[in-house]
Amino acid sequence: MHLPYTLQYNHRCNWLFCLLLWLLCLPVLAAQSHPDTVALQPGQQVLAHQLQVYHDASGKRSVQEVEHLYFGKLDTVATLQAGKTVHWVRVVLQNNSKNEQERYLYAGDWSKLQLYTLQPEGNYTTLQTGQLVPVQERDVPQYKPYLRLKLMPQSHTLLYLRLQGDLNLYKPQRLSLELYTPEQVIKQNNNRLLVQGLFMGIILVMTLYNLVLFISVRDRSYLYYVLALLGTGLYFMFYHGFALELLWPNAPYWNAHSFAFIVTFNGLFRLLFTRSYLGTKQNLPLWDKLLLLLAILYALPITMGLLSYFTPLDLLQPCVDLIGIIGGGVLVVMLLAGIASLRQGYRPAFYFLVANVFFVAGALLFILKETHLVPDNSFTVYSAQVGVVAQVVLFSLGLAYRLNTVTNKLATEVLEKKRLELEKETERKRLIERQKKELEVTVENRTAALRLKTQELNQTVRQLRASEHKLRRLNQLKDRFFSIISHDLRTPLATLDSFLNILLNFSDRMKPEQMQKLANHTQLSVRNLQALLENLLQWAASQTASDHSMRFEPEPLNLQQLVQRNITLHQDTAANKQLQWQLQEPEQMQVFADANMLDFVFRNLLHNAIKFSNPGGEIKVSAKIKAGRFAEVYIEDNGIGMSADVVKSLFHTDQPAITTKGTANEKGTGLGLLLCRLFVERCGGSIKVKSEEGKGSCFWFTIPLVPVKPNRTIARELEGEIC
Repeated sequence: MHLPYTLQYNHRCNWLFCLLLWLLCLPVLAAQSHPDTVALQPGQQVLAHQLQVYHDASGKRSVQEVEHLYFGKLDTVATLQAGKTVHWVRVVLQNNSKNEQERYLYAGDWSKLQLYTLQPEGNYTTLQTGQLVPVQERDVPQYKPYLRLKLMPQSHTLLYLRLQGDLNLYKPQRLSLELYTPEQVIKQNNNRLLVQGLFMGIILVMTLYNLVLFISVRDRSYLYYVLALLGTGLYFMFYHGFALELLWPNAPYWNAHSFAFIVTFNGLFRLLFTRSYLGTKQNLPLWDKLLLLLAILYALPITMGLLSYFTPLDLLQPCVDLIGIIGGGVLVVMLLAGIASLRQGYRPAFYFLVANVFFVAGALLFILKETHLVPDNSFTVYSAQVGVVAQVVLFSLGLAYRLNTVTNKLATEVLEKKRLELEKETERKRLIERQKKELEVTVENRTAALRLKTQELNQTVRQLRASEHKLRRLNQLKDRFFSIISHDLRTPLATLDSFLNILLNFSDRMKPEQMQKLANHTQLSVRNLQALLENLLQWAASQTASDHSMRFEPEPLNLQQLVQRNITLHQDTAANKQLQWQLQEPEQMQVFADANMLDFVFRNLLHNAIKFSNPGGEIKVSAKIKAGRFAEVYIEDNGIGMSADVVKSLFHTDQPAITTKGTANEKGTGLGLLLCRLFVERCGGSIKVKSEEGKGSCFWFTIPLVPVKPNRTIARELEGEIC
């Protein structure tokens, strides 16, 4: 009798409990059905607690479907699960101002992002971006996935943001939104261009410097270091988005996987450089085996990168972690190998060790940041690059010291060998004197052998002296080549720098036609710089191609074309000072000279005329025939001129020239005029100067004309053509 009553009582209690629970949850459900409103604030805003989230397990729902679904409050401490996921974020932005507001929305480095904005008509507008979306298809075409918002005055705008994570590498650990003003985004991008431009400039300069050293001495250490520097530069281009923006903008999926190959390339050549520089194969066999083992381990991230790229497997995040572990091991082993080499008395290892201390500290901090073990901030982001710059500078000193050490060691060995040979010769002569009376026949035979040996020794000494002379000449040629490069590249690089400065600082105020004009000028400057480098490298190659004196290859040249070509090269520099050209060009005057040498003479004399001309001045270039055999070329300016002491110090090799600064505070070394004199005289001419302070300067030089064939020879050739 009591059992049914008890069941009935429990049933009523359950209904009452459910009704009470529903009434208690009703305010919460009502609050969750409407998203929070976020008022726009000036400057950067971070949205987290105001967001509502729906986790789309199927990943196939549309915005029309999810707008009727339940959105929960964002859990700001929850970590997202690995794997392919889709999340919807809902928020309402309120513009209380009377003006239209523009904001850039950043939700993290997701694979794909789609923003749905509810319009007054009831439909949605869609914008997309993401790390796996080609740059040109993004709402804001740059490496960082921004979405541009335009909010009408005195309005509320409902936003649905679809976040898709196809790769774990491109799925942030937590959900958050950030709003930036256009000015903040532009400033961030300009800072990125400035800092990374300076960094890449340092890397490029040191790469060229070590490449020239490799070409000069053929030491594989310099080649490995050049390739390691290229790998470092390419990695930071990838990290800061330049590789995606400039190299493969339409291949974002490859950009995500290129990391495995770029870092492996960099690490392998750093290991090869360490082995070659420290000589671990001969001096440190145990450390050499450990370095080889680390090099073999780099096959693992390459394999993981290929599998992730060509198969559905997502191995990028484990690949990044593995590369970080191997890279950390490489850095530590490099440091320990340097310590071991220094303990054995190898002095160049000191520079290697000091340079690696800075680099290893910065790189390890950067690796810890990439593996999320330390916070992501400006210090950890740029720590590796600061270490790289310090390492590059100190390594360059170490490589130079190593080069000097090897050279001195070779010279010491040669002298020691010579001394030992002389001591042996003296001992043999004494032995012959003691045995002269007893063994006359033997003495005669040995005397003949000693004479032959003396001849061989003398021949060896002569060969050594010839080799020493060759090395000295090669060293002088290297110094001259470096001086020519530093002297000739200053002007086009300064011009290119000014163009880039204008582009960085005033691009937002320039009209399209002005931008196009500036781009054309920049392209012309780059092409001129490329032509200049080609000429210098060809000239340097011609100098090192022979054991004799400077190679001289004269040929018929059109003087008018030479003048026009070199004036075009300096056109932008002259335009900066508003200089006018006055040309009295000869009519098809043909000269007989080396093209590279004559180009160098024109470049230097025109550069000096521009440098010492006042703004708005005039430069006159003219030529005439002298004595029927020479072309006499004049380059005259009405600038600041030179004193008699300065004029007297020019063209002298036994004492340094008195240098003065140009009208725009340009610097000079006086080397260019010495080379001009050398090249003009090598072509069979002479160079002179006349100048007066405040009235300008005039340089003129003579070059042989193309010899005219005798009439009989011409008549004979004509008869042959008629026949």
